Amino acid sequence: MNKLLIEVGAFDGGDSLRYHSNGYDVYTFEPNKNTFQELYERTKDINNYTVIEKAVCLTNGKTTFNISKQGGASSILPFRPDEELIKTWNGRIDVQYSGESYEVNTTRLDTFIEEYGLQNRTIDFIHIDAQGVDLDVLQSLGKYIENVKEGVIETVLYEEKSIYVSQTNNVFENVKAFLKENHFEITRIESNDLENCEYNVYFRKL
Repeated sequence: MNKLLIEVGAFDGGDSLRYHSNGYDVYTFEPNKNTFQELYERTKDINNYTVIEKAVCLTNGKTTFNISKQGGASSILPFRPDEELIKTWNGRIDVQYSGESYEVNTTRLDTFIEEYGLQNRTIDFIHIDAQGVDLDVLQSLGKYIENVKEGVIETVLYEEKSIYVSQTNNVFENVKAFLKENHFEITRIESNDLENCEYNVYFRKL
């Protein structure tokens, strides 16, 4: 059986397609309707690569999705005002709100796992880039957190450095505590931007 990758935040598919080329079965989530459609059209004929047009969070249902001016910073969380982001993020347009929002479907990961019959599969790698709700995504695994072998999660060091309003859960200290509580070790931490606002935290099961 192939290894399994679950990715939350597909964007252009660059990360998940690399895993797929190394023999992984891939399930990847992308709630941005335009980005989803582009990736779906590119990958619809690829075996064992599934793109799902949903946001992942702690609830099943629907929520508002807020679109960034550029790039992949769109989120189910509201953006901080431009004047605050300009100071923290050195004027970067890609982390600012475009003014566009629309409704998207949401799912918990434990719900997704049961719907797709993955309950007994090892999650060899989980890649979470969920724009401010990353720890919520990990927590939404519920009991299936035990299936995770290793992964990476994006977080901020302090809430004040976040792009979004109400990003209270997904800060480094909370991520670190949750990983420890669930018997993971942090293997490395990498800055994700020149402003040192966000970090990729790599972890694996002890």
